[in-house]
This record gives sequence, C-alpha cells and structure tokens, in this order.
Amino acid sequence: MNIISEKQFKEFANKYFPGKATHYDETYAFIQANIVSVGELLTIGKLRIPPYQRPYRWTEKNVRQLLEDVLQSMNAGKKSYRIGSVILHNNTTDNVLDIVDGQQRLTTLFLLWNACCKSDNYLCPLSFGTESHATIKQNFLFINAWLDENVGNKENYLKYVLEACDFVKIVADDLSEAFQMFDSQNGRGKELEAYNLLKAYHIRAMEMDSREDKIRCDKRWEEATQYDPTPKIKDDPNIDVLKQIFNEQLYRSRVWSRQNWAGEFSKTQIDEFKGFTIDKNHPALFPYQNPQLLQYLTAKFYDTIFSGTTATKNRFELGDNDHINPFVNVNQQIVNGKDFFDYVETYVEIYKQMFINLGTYQLSEFKEFYYAYCLNYNWPDNNEAKAKEKRKEDCSFNPQLQASRTGDSYLREAYKSLVFVLFDKFGEKGLNKYYKTLYRLIYSMRLEKSQVRRSAVATLPGSYFKTIATAKDLADLSELDKKAAELSSRAFEAEGKIANQKIVNFIKTGKENENN
Repeated sequence: MNIISEKQFKEFANKYFPGKATHYDETYAFIQANIVSVGELLTIGKLRIPPYQRPYRWTEKNVRQLLEDVLQSMNAGKKSYRIGSVILHNNTTDNVLDIVDGQQRLTTLFLLWNACCKSDNYLCPLSFGTESHATIKQNFLFINAWLDENVGNKENYLKYVLEACDFVKIVADDLSEAFQMFDSQNGRGKELEAYNLLKAYHIRAMEMDSREDKIRCDKRWEEATQYDPTPKIKDDPNIDVLKQIFNEQLYRSRVWSRQNWAGEFSKTQIDEFKGFTIDKNHPALFPYQNPQLLQYLTAKFYDTIFSGTTATKNRFELGDNDHINPFVNVNQQIVNGKDFFDYVETYVEIYKQMFINLGTYQLSEFKEFYYAYCLNYNWPDNNEAKAKEKRKEDCSFNPQLQASRTGDSYLREAYKSLVFVLFDKFGEKGLNKYYKTLYRLIYSMRLEKSQVRRSAVATLPGSYFKTIATAKDLADLSELDKKAAELSSRAFEAEGKIANQKIVNFIKTGKENENN
C-alpha cells in the first residue's frame, strides 16, 4: 500500500476542506488518503454498499470504456494506471466501510475479476438489492464477450488490473465529510453535476422511510437523468431533465422570484434545495416552520384519507397524472427527504409535458406558439400555420438555426422559466392567457441588444417573476399587460436580429395574425 505524498495530500485536503489542511499526517484527524491497487481495494473485507446508494446502473458503454482504457494502458507498457478515486465512510457503528462514491466502478471490477477467472458465480463481498441483479447479469455477459474478442491472455490482463491499476482511497470518519467529498472527480475526470449532491443528502434524510421507498426515489431520480424523448429513434441521445430543471426552471426561477440576480447553478448553491426534516425524530424547531408543518401534515392526511374522493384543482385542464403532486409549488420551503423527491418529480413531469413532448394534444396552443416562436422561427412570413404543425415531428424540441444562437438560448430559458412558474401557480388557464405577453417582455431584449449576454438576462425578468409570485388571482397579473403595452411605443433596431419579420412585428406590437 502506498501512502499518498504530502503534496498530493494537501491538494486533496485543501480542495475538500479549505482552511483545515495546515499540516500533513498519514492519518490526518478528518481524512485518510492512500493510493491502493485494485487488488488491495477489492479484497477489503469490510466494504459495504449503504442503503442510501443507488442500484448498479452502469451501461455497456460505461463498462466498455473502462475495459478499453485499461487495455490501452497495458498495451502502451505503462507501469501503472490510475482508475480514479473511491470515497469510503468509516462506519464505526456497523464496523464497515460504506462506499459513498465509486460503487459502480468497483462492482464492474468485481465482475471483471470473475469473468477472467471463468467463474459462473459473482464472487463479490458486496450485497446488492434485487434491482441491481439484471444489470449485473447483463454486464457480466458483456464483459465475457468483450474479453473473448479483445484480450488474448486473460490472466495477464487480470494481473495488470489487480496489480498495476490503482485508486486513490479516501476514508472519512464522519459521514457529512464523506458527502462533502462526494463531488470529487469520477473515473473519467468529469465532475459530477451539482444536483447529484442533493440526491445523497435527501436520501440520508429518509431515515424513517423504508428501503423500498428509498429505492423508488432513487429510481425516479435516475430515470429523469436518462429520459428518452424519442424511443422510436435508435441511438438518439437521452435528455438529462434533472440537469435542465435544476439549472434553469427551479434554481433560477426561485432566485428571480426573490428579485435577485440569477447566475448559474453550481455546487455552491445547493443549499437552495436543502430545507428542514419533518418526522418524529425532527420536530419543528422554530415558529416559521409551523405553516410548512401544517401543509405537510395536511398533504399526508389528504393522501391517505381523501385521495380519489375529494378533488384538488389540477394544473392541466384534462387532469394531472399520478406523478404530479398538487401540493407543491416552485418557490416553496423545501422539506427534506421523500417530499423533496416528490417536489422534483412533479416538475420533471411538468417540464416534459410543456417543453419536450411537443407533439401531444395537451397545451397544444402554447406548444404551437413555443415551437414556431422559440425553437424554429426560420419559417416564411406567410406560412405560420404550417410551421406550427412541425412541432409534431421527432426532435422538435431542439432549437434550429437562428434559435440555436447563444443569446437566443439565454432568452428562451428565461421565457421557459417564466411560463413554468405561471403554469405552476395558475395552471393551464393562466398559461393560455399570458404566454404571449411574457414572450414579448423577454424577447424584446433580442431587438434591443446587438448581443444578448447571460449576465444581462440574469437580471432581466426579476420583476416579472415577482408579479407572478405575489399575485392572488389572474387579475393581479394585469401589471404584465401594462409592461407589454409600453413595448408598442418603443423604437427597436431590429435589423438582422431575427430574420422572421412576422415575429419581429409581434414582439413590437403584440399583434399575431396571418395578415400582419
């Protein structure tokens, strides 16, 4: 076992615990970091996959990449190959080392070991839930096939993996410190998305919930990161809806609603989605939490007693599906644990219905407008109706030509967030009344500026969000109409900003008709 160097140690400690790493010690008080071979790591008897971890989900593509990287290193004659890092929590209560980060790679390496040894059994000290079994079996068969095709001497390949390949093994005695390091680089050197830190945090808050509930929350979360909008098109890329809504429609909407500058969502802003925990072990601590406690208990009571018998108001006129919670709103105080996952799932579903599944009947009037005026406005001025029909084509949710410009993308996301919050609060009725007004207010910047910058958009819609957030009914939104009316009297230099003159005229005047 190689002890990590003082320089390497300080790099790790300063990165994860700035201000604490003032000196070097092999067994530092709050972190241990060692370089260990794959063989040493896989033979640690106390490794465990903790209950809050997601199932084994690596795809064949992930597995192939790891196998090919190792083979390439071996063929190049390299004496060592760094696979990545693994973060472990020294769980003294259960006397185990819980895998906080790295279980996907470790499981794959266990499967590789078995495949090279020609074992029909998965000889692995780790215990997996049933939800992992199908993926384990599939990847085990794939590894066998890949080895047969690409590796002549499996014993030499395995020897290289176990002895020449290594990890940086990071062990933290405190679970919170382990999760603070969870944003470390993965095996391919790509940083984890900021929102992924929230999943671990909120699953940990589900201490009173069953393992099955935790698995369901994890499954829903992971499915949202790999949503397939075009299942009939082979090899068409999936969409990470979570990344989209956290970066834009949730984080920036909440910040804008407070009339603050809304920059990019990053790991330093994840506290925006951390609230308080409500269960028998975590009573309300302060009076301000009482209204949230009442809402929480009312929702639970409704769900168990009145659901299916007493109707709530739906956002969609034809009814909300089972994935949409009627008791959440974008700007609510966050309740940790399962309620957070219900909150997220609601807005994942709403986002898909509003901005991805454009060909459906639901919100058809808005979707026609959104497609023609936000995604593909390179249509002839006299052919608007035909242009709107193209929303039903595959991949229509992707911006085209002028609409794909960086500045247009900034405006489109701000507009989407506005109509998202409007729909969340006032449903389909409110959306249908004001989506064109909001479009003019946002896209007028396209005509005003020679170049639309993210920094300018970050301050643009704050007052519009506040108007929606504080409105008690649709009549209170008349302030938006007043602001839009001011656009009609303003002079715009629109030359070359948007090639479609019909859209330019609509932004200026608010008039949308075939004779315009």
